[in-house]
Amino acid sequence: MLFTDCKLWNSTNSGESIADLWSQYKQLAPEAKLYLFDLAGYGNTPLRVQRGDVYLIAGWSDKIFNVLSAVEDGMDAVDMINKIQL
Repeated sequence: MLFTDCKLWNSTNSGESIADLWSQYKQLAPEAKLYLFDLAGYGNTPLRVQRGDVYLIAGWSDKIFNVLSAVEDGMDAVDMINKIQL
């Protein structure tokens, strides 16, 4: 889980991006999932969320645990959100 405003940059000047680092980590843990919590709403996306292992979640609520549980169980997150009416 990464809680961020999604304005990420590399201050080490190594040229690596969060996408590069995520790809490296996936080699170690191929089943891993990354949940990005966008807490600011600037509209930035630091990774391609269409990959199926990266999820971009806008905002925060205690109900998010229900959504995460549904995603982990293979359910559709939108259906879960509609059920719990965030």
